[in-house]
Amino acid sequence: MRILQLHNHHQSKGGAMEVLAHEAELLTAAGHAVTEYTLPSAEEMNLPALRAGLKAIWNIEAARDVAARIGSFAPDVVHVHTPFPLMSPAVFRTAKAHGVPTVNTLHSYRWSCIAATCFRDNHVCEDCVGRRLKLAGIRHRCYHDSAAGSAALTAGLLLHRGIGTQHHKIDKFISLTSFGKRLLVRDGLPEHKITVKPNSMPDPGEPTGPVDPPYVAFAGRLVDVKGIQTLLTAWPKVAPGLTLKIAGDGPLRPLVEAQVADDPSMEFLGWIDEQAVGELMAGALAMILPSEWYEGLPLVILRSLSFGTPLVVSDLENFSEDVVTDGAGVAFAVGRPDALAATLTDVVTDRPAWLERRVPARESYLRRYTPEVDIQRLEQIYNEVIGG
Repeated sequence: MRILQLHNHHQSKGGAMEVLAHEAELLTAAGHAVTEYTLPSAEEMNLPALRAGLKAIWNIEAARDVAARIGSFAPDVVHVHTPFPLMSPAVFRTAKAHGVPTVNTLHSYRWSCIAATCFRDNHVCEDCVGRRLKLAGIRHRCYHDSAAGSAALTAGLLLHRGIGTQHHKIDKFISLTSFGKRLLVRDGLPEHKITVKPNSMPDPGEPTGPVDPPYVAFAGRLVDVKGIQTLLTAWPKVAPGLTLKIAGDGPLRPLVEAQVADDPSMEFLGWIDEQAVGELMAGALAMILPSEWYEGLPLVILRSLSFGTPLVVSDLENFSEDVVTDGAGVAFAVGRPDALAATLTDVVTDRPAWLERRVPARESYLRRYTPEVDIQRLEQIYNEVIGG
């Protein structure tokens, strides 16, 4: 097969870019031809929110460029990872006009929420889910705190819903989780067009197990939505016996550094490279994911499970559902420091149980998240839309 990947980069370098490159590698290794067309982020192009929002309605230049790529590359399928904001959903219509089937991976909730996160004012927000006109998003200036930009992006979503882009020009949506699929169905996307396909992570080999002295760890961006403040508030309430290691960087770094300076049971590693993150995960008794928004399926979950390291996750269904079902970790009440402290105290007081969770954690990875499983699912999706 010949696959044309499309993607609009964002200012924060996140999982979507890693997935784009990873799937290209998998497809190429399986004998398929892959090329990509990408646009930089609005911030990199110095576009204000209004201009970015207007481009999200219909980017004529991007549609023209995609048409040229289709003409020169002759793809069997166009796989769009993120069309927002600058590329615009017009690229789906361009592909279909040239007789090429389309697939869209839903790395965020942008079709349903102009902020793409379903998160506002420090809490989960579904005010726009299920509504054709996302008026709440305009009222709360959800796109880059800009009323004009929010209105433009809302107009784009309304236009493409009205002219049937989602229903008739996209052959298959890929949701990373079952929760994500259910949310999109509630928002009006056709259920039969949504396939759940999580991402994958290379297999690091048989796990070596946790190291001594024992520790738990967090790895990720140091921002509010990741639950950093909940973790910092919870940690002094955890029974002694563990070290908390925090790896990452972001706006809340000073807050982390200040608490670490006063607490010898904490260690701040800053931003570390991929190999060091792997070593951190492999040696931990548990990895902590206290996220407070509908994060799709963080790669840190997949990678932790690949090392057989169980997880402590907030109880939002989008990523706790499979972790708990597989026995690969424990969920705590989202945003509740006392609940997180109680769960981490359980890691201290019942270490044998957490060691036993390493087997189902590794099994969860092997069953759901290996590259071999991923490429089979991806090829099946492509064959379905090409055959359709």
